[in-house]
Amino acid sequence: MHKDPLVRPVNPDSTRLQLSRRGCAQLAQHPFWREAESRLRDRFVYIREQQGPRLEHGIAQYGQPIQLAPRSIQLVWSVGLLAYLAQPRATLEFWAGLLRPSGLLMFVTLGPDSLRQFALDLDDADQLKHVPGHPDMHDIGDALVGLGLADPVMDVEWIEFTYSSSELALTDIRTLGGNPLLARPAGLSGRGWRDRVLQALESQRRAGSIRLRIELVFGHAWAPDPNTRTAKPDPAAPQPVVWASRGRKDP
Repeated sequence: MHKDPLVRPVNPDSTRLQLSRRGCAQLAQHPFWREAESRLRDRFVYIREQQGPRLEHGIAQYGQPIQLAPRSIQLVWSVGLLAYLAQPRATLEFWAGLLRPSGLLMFVTLGPDSLRQFALDLDDADQLKHVPGHPDMHDIGDALVGLGLADPVMDVEWIEFTYSSSELALTDIRTLGGNPLLARPAGLSGRGWRDRVLQALESQRRAGSIRLRIELVFGHAWAPDPNTRTAKPDPAAPQPVVWASRGRKDP
């Protein structure tokens, strides 16, 4: 049976509990997510978007019911929400259904390279026990095509957050969501495990600072407009996804 690459092995109840403790509105204002939104806005500047109703569906709206008519929204804007979901595909489908013809979806989430070295240092190469993983941008782009969205564009950037101590780095990792994995070790961890986690973070010290490497995945796509005449597509032909390069090097 083919595994859905957009299904993440996380416990939604654990995610909900951890986010409720931190406060979704407060988490949305974390410097990391504010930087992610700033970079998403950089992309929006170059897009010609029609005026109309907008929906902001980001971390601050996590778990809130949204009751809107299908095909009623011109712009769906999301910062970070997909990074906290067990099944991002369902939310992508929800967004696609809300868009008016020629409506625009724009989002940013985490990519699979986020905290990857930290996971490896904890012997969690599959990222099933200690450090949650995230879908690849190619799989997200394929999902957008599968939902019938037009002209999807996906790209990535890497950013680093620096810390003076491993304790501060660990606090920030916990603040940003912690560990909601289904296969996480049961029970409370002892001091020995905490020391190992801090040592794994300490091993990422460069030039005097601990550097945590995060991959941001950006995407946007349009709802098709049935009134726009285009050549009839061949259903057997692969649909294009633009993997945009922005000339930014991997740090």
